Amino acid sequence: ILLLSALCLLPISAVWRLEKEGMRNPLRYEKIVFMHIRKTGGSLLDGVLWRAYRSLGLPSGHIFSFDRGTCQEDLANNYEKCSTINKDRWDDGCGLCRPAWKNETSGCKGCLEWIAEHGFAYVELHHFDMSLAQKLKHEYGFKIITVLREPSHQFESDANYEAYSRKDAKGMPGYESSFEGFSEWVLDRRGPFEQLRMVAGCSTEHSAGTGRTSALDLMREELDAGGHPACTFDQPMYAKPSEFRWAFGNPEGKMPVTMRTRLASQAVANLDEIDVVGMCDDMPATMALIQAKFPFLNIRMAARQVTPSEHNARPHIYKLDQLPKVHHDRLREEMAADDMFYNVARERFFQDAKALEIPLRERPSSLIQLA
Repeated sequence: ILLLSALCLLPISAVWRLEKEGMRNPLRYEKIVFMHIRKTGGSLLDGVLWRAYRSLGLPSGHIFSFDRGTCQEDLANNYEKCSTINKDRWDDGCGLCRPAWKNETSGCKGCLEWIAEHGFAYVELHHFDMSLAQKLKHEYGFKIITVLREPSHQFESDANYEAYSRKDAKGMPGYESSFEGFSEWVLDRRGPFEQLRMVAGCSTEHSAGTGRTSALDLMREELDAGGHPACTFDQPMYAKPSEFRWAFGNPEGKMPVTMRTRLASQAVANLDEIDVVGMCDDMPATMALIQAKFPFLNIRMAARQVTPSEHNARPHIYKLDQLPKVHHDRLREEMAADDMFYNVARERFFQDAKALEIPLRERPSSLIQLA
C-alpha cells in the first residue's frame, strides 16, 4: 500500500511523505522539476534525477516540447520511449506535449493537470521554459533545478548537435551543409539566445494552455503583440533573417534594446525562483549542490547508473575559432545580454558552492575572440 500525502506547509515549500507497507518510518521528500535547456548537460542530469527518485519508489515524468515518432508506455523508464498525455492512461514513465512551432503554439496544454493526476515526484521539462516550471512551483509545490552553460560554448555545441554531428544531421535548414554554410549561418544569428530566453520565459516552448495565467504569460503575450511575435516566432538557432525582421518589427532584424534589457532583467530576477542553478562545465559541484539541497536523494548512486548515451556528447564538426574576426565581432554584440545573465548566474553558483565548501572547477573562458 502506497500513500502519498502533503504535510501542512505552503505549496511553495511543500514537503511530501511516502508511506509504504513494511517501511518503518515514512519517507519525507520534495518534488523537483528540472528545466532542461538544450546542450547544457541536461540529459546526463535527468538520468541521475529520475533514477534517484525511482530508487525510492517515487514516480517520474517527462514533458517533451517536440513530437516523438514512437509513443508507447514505458514503465521501465528507459528514456527512449514515451506516451502521449491521455487522462485515461496511467504512465509511470514519460509524457509528451505537442511541439510549439512558428507562433502556432498552444503551449503545453494539459501538462500541469497531467502531472498532478499521476502524482509525479520528479518531472523533466524537456526544453520548456521557465513559465511552465514556475507554475509547477507555485501551483503544485515543486522545487526548480536547471543547468546553464557559458553562452559561446552552448552556441557552438547546439549548432553542431542539431545540424552537423547527430546521425540524421543535414546542416542548418536553408544553409549549405558545409563550413561556408556554417559561416553564413553564424553571421545571420541574432540574440538574445535560447538560454536567456528560456529562463526569462520568452520562448516558443512555454506554459500557455495549462494552469493559471501568470506574470510570465502576460509578459510573453505583450512582447508578441502587434503582429511581431518576439518570443514565439521560432528558435533563434533556426530563424532566417526574414523571420528576425518579422519577429522584431524592424528592417535590421534585431531585438530592440529596451526589449533585450527587459528580458535580461527578467531572467536575472527569475534566478531567485530557481532552487539550484547548476553549471554544465562543473557537474560534480552541481550534483553536490543538489545532494546538499535534497539530502533524501542518493545522487552518487544514481550517477553511477547513467548510461553512456545519456551523456549525449558529440564531436564539434565546425568551431567558432575557425571563423574570422567579423563573425566574432557580430557574436560579441549579439551575446552581450546572454553574457551578462550568465555572469550573474555564475556568481550565484559560486556563492552557493562556497557556502557549502564544495570545490569548484576553473570557470571556462569564452570562445569568442576579444575585440
